Parts: sequence; structure tokens; C-alpha cells
Amino acid sequence: MANSSRGSRDTSGSGGGNCCCKLLCSLVQLVISLGLVVLIWWLIFHPRLPRASVQEAQLMSFSPADNSTALLFNLTVGLALRNPNKRVGIYYDSLVVAALYHGVLLQTVPLPTFYQRHKNTTAFRPEFGGKATDAGSVAVFYGKEKSERMDFNFEVKLRARMRMKVWFIKIGHFNPVFDCKVLVPVPQDGGMSATLRLSECDR
Repeated sequence: MANSSRGSRDTSGSGGGNCCCKLLCSLVQLVISLGLVVLIWWLIFHPRLPRASVQEAQLMSFSPADNSTALLFNLTVGLALRNPNKRVGIYYDSLVVAALYHGVLLQTVPLPTFYQRHKNTTAFRPEFGGKATDAGSVAVFYGKEKSERMDFNFEVKLRARMRMKVWFIKIGHFNPVFDCKVLVPVPQDGGMSATLRLSECDR
């Protein structure tokens, strides 16, 4: 009787082990299948991230405030986002653009979210205006660029949170960051300055 009882317990333990093994094998097969589906999808559609570019820029005003640690600014930048894919649409769930001057943050502006069809370009004109405090570290750059009639060296940083869509399938999230150089001529006699220099943004 004792031997029979031990044999029964051993059989039960072996059955539990087989169930765990089958479950693990099923999970591995599922992961491999999903990986193959994603690989085939990637090879067929070869999705690419969007491209960003600066189309134009207008500098209405840019000068130190009453104290040397703040800058007053009024800058408008024309940006474009291009979806280069032939069959892939893009959902932009979040878009935030920031303007900087020699690494000092001037202002951050949110952009509207939207869906972009394939082979499509969408334009934006974010406006930056106000006072940037604690900008004393760039006073030397401002003085040099203004006195020598150089270009004011701005930077626009665009952060996106996006998903890609093929047919009814949505894949993501992706979080590209675009760095755009914006060189605006020093205004003559305190007037407005504009540039139409088309430049691609780094990613």
C-alpha cells in the first residue's frame, strides 16, 4: 500500500511538470510567431520616422531686459513635418516645440495633435514671446552677434510622441526628437528680421 501511494504521488508531480512545460512551449511559440509577424510587416512596409525642417523664421524683437540676466524675445518659426512613408500613416499623440538661444531655454510651446497620412507634409508656425530669465550666461553671445552684425543663433527642439498605422493596425510608441538650427540676421535699426533659409533638422 505504501509503495502504491508513493507511485501515485510521483505520477501527479510528473503531470504538473508536463503542464508547465507545455505552457512554456506555447508562450515561446507565441513570442516567436509575433516576432515573425513584426519582421514580415517591417520588411514589407519598411516604416520610417518623419522628417522635420525649418521653412522660415521671423524675429520681431530680441533685446536684453532692464537687467542683464533676462532677454526679451518675439520669434516665429515656420516648421514642417513630412511623413515619407508610402503606406504608413502617423498618429502624433504629443508634439512640443522649444526655442533656445545658445542652449538657454526661451520658451516651450505645445502643438496640436493630429493624424498624418502617407506622403504628406504638415506645416506649423509656433510663436515664442516673453522674457527668458537667468539668461546672463549668453549675454556675451548676444553682444558679439549684434555688434558684428552676425546671425542670431537660435535652436528649435521638437519632441514628438507618435504611433504608426498600417491598415487598421497601430504600432508604437515612438519618441523622436528633432534638433533644428535657426539662424536669423540681426535686425537693422531695431526692425523686424526674417530668414527664408530652408534647413533640415537633425534627429
